[in-house]
Amino acid sequence: MSLLEERIKSVYANLTREERKAADYCLKNDSSIYNNTVAELAEASGTTQATWSRFSKSLGYSGLKGLKREIFSDAKKAEKAGPHIEFKDINQYTSMQAIADNICATSSQAIQTTYRLFDTQSFEGAVNAIVGARMIRIFGVGSSSLAASDLFTKFQRLSYNVTYNEDYHNSLMNAAQLQEDDVAIFFCDSGKSDAIMQLLKIANDKHSETVAITKLGNSPLAQGCNHVLFTTSPEIDKKSGVTSSRFAQLFLVDTLYTAVANKDFANIRQHLQDSYDLFHDMGSY
Repeated sequence: MSLLEERIKSVYANLTREERKAADYCLKNDSSIYNNTVAELAEASGTTQATWSRFSKSLGYSGLKGLKREIFSDAKKAEKAGPHIEFKDINQYTSMQAIADNICATSSQAIQTTYRLFDTQSFEGAVNAIVGARMIRIFGVGSSSLAASDLFTKFQRLSYNVTYNEDYHNSLMNAAQLQEDDVAIFFCDSGKSDAIMQLLKIANDKHSETVAITKLGNSPLAQGCNHVLFTTSPEIDKKSGVTSSRFAQLFLVDTLYTAVANKDFANIRQHLQDSYDLFHDMGSY
């Protein structure tokens, strides 16, 4: 699935009836859109030029030109595509090689498409908030707990004041202790988990700075946080429990950690060296 298709899928439910006509036309005729004028697209899709402008902005582009650039970029990347992703049930694989090929393809695509969503302004805002925070409190439950725990461990290495607990009730206690100069970081792929939304409400009531790491779309979590870092990933089979979303989240964790360490290097340099020396002497590296 291309990044453009991912964008359309993520916002489709929130589009107007006319914008959905443009979306449907785009999904079926993306190869011809690049060379057509907005007037031609409006006529072919049974909509108006204004509809195409609104549709493009609903996808996060500045206008139709941005949408066309995405189509051109997708076409170029398709020429260099890796293994084909087959969307099938877990019991339909016929060989070990087919399993490995599909898992590799979905994991790679999750990272590549998330990278293409990279928003410098959103990242800089999140990094500045984290570096300047009194306390960093990380929240993530269920399948998102792996990435949340990884970021917690990385920030510990920088000797930051950071908390994380996978248990929901302990997370509630952490949220209750938030202050205005703290940062709360939320991991939630769907962006609408009841547990995470309750924790977000507490953070907003405390006027803490908030960061979301969540799947592309206008989810309640994305709408409720100050800084949003989007992921996107293909799903082979919802029943299998094999999700590539964690690779997308871990890519953002590594990127965020590196950016924070880079910005605050003068203060964390010795902490990095101390932890390296300790584990090196213990033979843990």
